[in-house]
Amino acid sequence: MYDVIIIGAGHNGLVTASYLAKNGLKVAVFERRNIVGGASVTEELWPGIKVSTGAYVLSLFRQKIIDDLNLYSNGLKVYTKDPGLFVPFPNGKNLYIWSSLKKTQKEIEKFSKQDSKNYEKWVKFWDPFYELADLLMLNRPIKISEIENIVSLIKNLNIDEEKALNFMRTFVQDGKSLLDEFFESDEVKSALIEDAVVGTYASPSTSGTAYVLAHHVIGEVNGIKGAWGYVEGGMGGITQALKRSAEKFGVDIFTQSEISEIKIKNNQVNGVMLNSGKVIESKIVVSNADPKTTFLRLVKSDMDNDFIKKIRNLKTTGVSFKIVGYLEELPNFGNGTSLAPEHIASELIMPSVEYIEKSFYDAKFFGYSKEPWLSINIQSSVDPTVAPPGKFVFSIFGQYLPYSKKLDSIKDKIAEITINKIREFAPNFNPIKYEVLTPLDIERRFGIWEGNIFHVDMTPDQLYVFRPIPSFSDYTTPIKGLYLCGSGTHPGGGVTGAPGYNAATKILEDIRSGYYK
Repeated sequence: MYDVIIIGAGHNGLVTASYLAKNGLKVAVFERRNIVGGASVTEELWPGIKVSTGAYVLSLFRQKIIDDLNLYSNGLKVYTKDPGLFVPFPNGKNLYIWSSLKKTQKEIEKFSKQDSKNYEKWVKFWDPFYELADLLMLNRPIKISEIENIVSLIKNLNIDEEKALNFMRTFVQDGKSLLDEFFESDEVKSALIEDAVVGTYASPSTSGTAYVLAHHVIGEVNGIKGAWGYVEGGMGGITQALKRSAEKFGVDIFTQSEISEIKIKNNQVNGVMLNSGKVIESKIVVSNADPKTTFLRLVKSDMDNDFIKKIRNLKTTGVSFKIVGYLEELPNFGNGTSLAPEHIASELIMPSVEYIEKSFYDAKFFGYSKEPWLSINIQSSVDPTVAPPGKFVFSIFGQYLPYSKKLDSIKDKIAEITINKIREFAPNFNPIKYEVLTPLDIERRFGIWEGNIFHVDMTPDQLYVFRPIPSFSDYTTPIKGLYLCGSGTHPGGGVTGAPGYNAATKILEDIRSGYYK
């Protein structure tokens, strides 16, 4: 018997397990696959070729968790991705976004001197978000009755009223109009708009996408604000570090151990059942699965109809696809095939904001984007551990491809469209081997409902006190002893570790309060 059972060894599940075990609880993690990591994994699909089949870059993972769980000493190493972005345009011009403000401003001057000046304003616009990031992410959502607390906090941080209002407006504003306030050049706007639509079934002009953008710019790598990086060994590097940390704290981790049912008696958890039929007892069960998988598949007991209806109605349509593989020649975007800054950056095929809008509407009408927007990352440009010499590992993240049970029939078409689109900018792009993962494949591989990489869409009606549903935004559920710790809870998707940290905090609070006596 365990004090706590965690369903799923994704990064949040491992974070929750580590904090609970660190505080003296006997914890077990059960993972259905043969590797830990959930959607943050490295898989060797071809000999010597290690690809990040799910998440592919790191920035949002909270430094406090890295320090608390000693992840650096447990093997975590991150290479800063600098330049962060590279955008080629049909006219032969291109734009780099660097960590250095001055270098980026010089790049932007090629398109607009005014935009070059305003880029500094853009960077400073996010300062309040950085200041509040850990407060908002590493705590349960503020309830309506506690609004006075956050107002007082903002005053103490010396954030003036205008900045506070700008902060609040991003929750409902669209990404396109926010960028329009700062920039006139469409090239500059197209380079910065990706974070507003990544993983989201929305166009740049959809209300709420400004918050999705905000969510993705408040990270850091190696002390550099806003930077992103490649984890050494692929994204499995961070979850392997988490695994080592958890095991040092005494967590038992079982792979190839799929849970078929959460056992409940008198509306209280009493353990889980494995696919084998074996029952393991525990007074506390924490699901790292998404809310729909948890309540529509794993909970077999009758539950309140209104609650289940709200869970069923959560917006969860996955729209992102991945293509992973390797090359034997770096793509030539006009500067040759020798290793160059663009090969380190995320190479964005999104020549205009209007292009992304059209990609979205294509998906709405045809079921896929005839011209998808793409983010190409070549991890081996900085990390020699993921590919042998002469081979170059790549990861392509693309949209839009809405979830459907029929996606297997168009996988070859998606690959053809994607590769041909890249060749418009880098004619020599020639994958030796590759694998396509549609939202349907993501659902199968990682167990995420409808292949939604955020578990639940990050729209205004599904954020903070509304995530996953109102009245259960504090990681609890209507069943005593059953908690959620995945991306479907606050503060949402991405490899942040925050949902796992917050869930552990809530569980420890409940235990110390005598709730389980």
